[in-house]
Parts: sequence; structure tokens; C-alpha cells
Amino acid sequence: MPRRVAVVTTWFPSDERPTEAPFNLDHSRAIARSADVSVIHLRLGGSGSIRTEDYAGFRVTRIPLSPRHPLRALRGLRILLLRARRADIVQTMAFSSILAVALIRPWLRRPWAHIEHWNGVSRPESVGRLWHTFRWLRRLIGLTDFVGGVTGELTRCLEHFAKGKPSEVVPCVVENPEPIPAARPDGLHLVALGGLIPRKNPLLAVDVVAALRERHPEVTMRWVGDGPQRAEVAARIADLGLGDVFTLVGNVPPERRFREFAPASIYFLPTTQENFFTSAAEALSAGVPVVAARVGGFTDFADESNSVLIGRDEMRVEPFVTAIETAAERFAGVAPATIAEPIRARFGMDALAEQFDRIHTSLLA
Repeated sequence: MPRRVAVVTTWFPSDERPTEAPFNLDHSRAIARSADVSVIHLRLGGSGSIRTEDYAGFRVTRIPLSPRHPLRALRGLRILLLRARRADIVQTMAFSSILAVALIRPWLRRPWAHIEHWNGVSRPESVGRLWHTFRWLRRLIGLTDFVGGVTGELTRCLEHFAKGKPSEVVPCVVENPEPIPAARPDGLHLVALGGLIPRKNPLLAVDVVAALRERHPEVTMRWVGDGPQRAEVAARIADLGLGDVFTLVGNVPPERRFREFAPASIYFLPTTQENFFTSAAEALSAGVPVVAARVGGFTDFADESNSVLIGRDEMRVEPFVTAIETAAERFAGVAPATIAEPIRARFGMDALAEQFDRIHTSLLA
């Protein structure tokens, strides 16, 4: 009989929000290579009834939990306990999941592994004043039996609260189904994947492209993603006369993400904060070098062999222009396969499936 794993997470995609937390779906798929996986999606602050449905090949129980409805929340926690105790191992994903499982921990009596993706754990100040006030809740990490962060930086922070429990880096899955191209397009053709939100810095990206155009008339950029800053970004593009240069693609289905790298020679995102930086790893898996700032643990894999990174305090137009020009020159003669193959081997589904199998086997030993 296969090992049974209950994945408990507050972030998981649905028909209503298909692009939410694809990294948790991918980790669940990796676990399912060697286990029978059920998913318990805790919808914090949600309303409505508890429902169970099939989604992306998993049996998913969606449980709304809200302090505004304490009796419903208690019933939801009871269902969480019953579902979790049917498994051999409980695998939480995202810190907010710990808060719920901590409430049932005395009655759970199952090994508990936790994987963290959220930058708020390692950098509370980057999230907001409220979480900074309640950052002491990170002590609950010590209730788990294993902790893993998607980067070395995040894992070291988890270890501080884990009270000597086993730990290791458990990266995101980067499973690129597209073949590695033989070559990248000539010229400066930039691409970014991310929301049109202040943290991703789309207005700075527009200004950088405007400056690049003065020296490189052939430059283009495609921004894949959407968000509340769309109108503001579109206005900046129009004001700078970049309508034929800077394209706002909007959201694309998850299965189309990897195709967006084909027209690109450089991946450029002036984001102010990341953890694993999945879109950068995806770009590298397509053989496209990365230009960004050192603003997170993704320096585990983004280095001089595949990227040009500037300092956090250099996030201005001219340093980014110089970095993009440097990347174009440095990687002009580097084959896409040289960049892509190490990333695909390190973060592919096979590698993560083997890692989860080893971790869960050790917890049951």
C-alpha cells in the first residue's frame, strides 16, 4: 500500500483562481510520484461550505476558516483533523498553514513536515507592519518534525525556529516541457513574468527600456502578467512613446508560461523582493540569461554563469541598463543548453520527487 500524505495548505489553485500558488501544486505532484496524496486547502477568511472536489488529479477538500464564524471554524478544524489522521504524514505548505495545524497538533499524532515559500518568514519587515508585530508566531515552526525552505536563505531562517529538527533546502519544481532551443534571438529582446504590482517594479522596467532604446533602437520587451498597476504602466508606455516596443501581454494559462521565453534573449525583472524567484529559474531552464537585483535567496542558482545581478541599493535605470548590456555581451556566445541543462537537472520533477520520497521515508523510519 503506498504511503499516504495529506498536503495541508492555505495556497492552492482552483477553477476560480487557477494561477494561485502553482509551486504548491507542483510540489504535490512531486510527492504523488511515490505516495497517495490528498489535499486539504484551508481558505483563511473564506466563507461558504466545506466542499470536496477533484482538481488537477487530486482529491481536494476546501475548508473555509474565518474568525468571524467561530462555530464554522471549529467544524472546519475538526474536518481538518479527521482528514489529516487518515494519512501517514502531514505535509504543510506556506506558513499560514502552520497556524491551523498547530491548533490540532495535540490530537494529530502524525509526522509533520513543512515546506516554506513565503518571504515573510525570513523578512517580516518586507510584508507589512501587522505581520512584523506578530512575527513571534514563527516559533510555531518548532512544532513540526521537518522543515524545508525553497532557498538556502529561507531554510536557515526556519532552522532558527525549528529547535534542531531535520531540515534542508527543498526548491520549487521547474519542469520545462519545451525543447531547449539551439540559439536565442539576436538583439535585445527582453521578457518578464510577474504581476503589475509595485513589488515587481514595472514602472522602472518601462524607464529602463526607454533608456535602452536610445542606444539600442531594436530593443523590445514583453511583460507577461497583470495587476492593479496596468493602467499606470500603460500610460507610462504611451508617454514615453514605447507603444511598439513594450508589450503588456496580460495573464497566460500556466501551460503557456514556458513558451513566452522563446522570443527572448534576456529575462529582466527589477523586482524588489523574491524567494526562489520561480520565473527566473524558468527563464534559465529555457536557456535565457537573467538580469535582476540581489533581493532574495535565488542567488542559490542565479550566478555569473547564467545571470547578471546588481546590488539592492543599485536599483535605478542606469545600473540596470549597464547590467542588460553586460548580459547581452557575456552570453552572446553561450549556448542555451549550457544555461538550461543544469537548471532542468537540479529542479526538474524527477529530482524533487526523489527528494520528497527520501524526506518522507526518513520521517516514518
